[in-house]
Amino acid sequence: MKILLLGGSNAGIREGWAFQFQKQAKEHEVENRFLGAVGSLYGLMALLKMERDGASPPEIVIFEYCLNDILLFAANCLREELVADTLEAIAACCAQRGIRLMFLCLEPLPTSKMQRGARRRARRLYARAAAHFATPAIWLHDILPGGLTTAHYQDENHLTVEASTAVAAAVLKKLGDARIPVARGADVRFDYVDATQTQRSGACELRHIDSKVFDGAFIRLTRPGECRWPGSGRLVALMLRSDETSGEYLIRATRCARRKNPRSQMQETVPHLMLLHYVSSTIVTDCGVAIAMPDDEASLRRAPEDATLLAVPPTAPFLDQTLDIHAVIFWRPRSIADRLASFWRRR
Repeated sequence: MKILLLGGSNAGIREGWAFQFQKQAKEHEVENRFLGAVGSLYGLMALLKMERDGASPPEIVIFEYCLNDILLFAANCLREELVADTLEAIAACCAQRGIRLMFLCLEPLPTSKMQRGARRRARRLYARAAAHFATPAIWLHDILPGGLTTAHYQDENHLTVEASTAVAAAVLKKLGDARIPVARGADVRFDYVDATQTQRSGACELRHIDSKVFDGAFIRLTRPGECRWPGSGRLVALMLRSDETSGEYLIRATRCARRKNPRSQMQETVPHLMLLHYVSSTIVTDCGVAIAMPDDEASLRRAPEDATLLAVPPTAPFLDQTLDIHAVIFWRPRSIADRLASFWRRR
């Protein structure tokens, strides 16, 4: 079978669960499309991108972003409604293309009360999605009975080789349980708008970037440059590549402007960092957004800041700064009435 692994850094680390699974599942064709430090919304984007690129669909998707969603909940970067709609969209995408789906639900070593609360929230959302869409979920606490301990982790977020090997064996054993989701009424309430769909002006260049974890069309903006991204709904994320030249940029929508920084502490270990950046401000539009690199520093600094997780200040001189952006994602959340109706249907 053709199997696609979509997961976080535990799927990408040396001798992690994906590496162990590929060793154990030699009779299958296994593709690993991991990206660390991102949540389930990136996994949805990866599925939408594969479809847009015309890639032949896998027979099974193993979806492993629960741990990352827990970390993002703990950092106050995610709304429960966003994760619920993301998991619904993933089920709808797989159902439309006849792909069997399985959730692999890893979790970090709980180190604080906030993180334990985040774990409960994520568990509830993934369990609800698995039940509602008749999709199996494999839980780390079932794979490693007796409770999770520090002996199972090399650090707070990454499993040991032994624990990863056990996870891979459990996934292989349960592979036959994967099912095409039962997704009647499910919807993809997101627009994935990539660089090829933009209108560009000023100092910007469309180019292709290849890396070990992601490849696609990017716009490189320099000052002054601007691109307009069509779409409607709430802007929730931007797919960026940041490096030593990256600098602050401006998000503009009707009656709203926010300044945002693409640089992250994670660049200390990954200098050219591919990352899905979440938008914490409420930016709602019915006519798209503009992403700009203004050349007036004082004017840019007057715009309110949209926080970036683990941000570090830009290091390049202001007029030499750049921005590499692949895509933006818009979300159209359900109304309160729709959510209440959906809740009562599940009971």
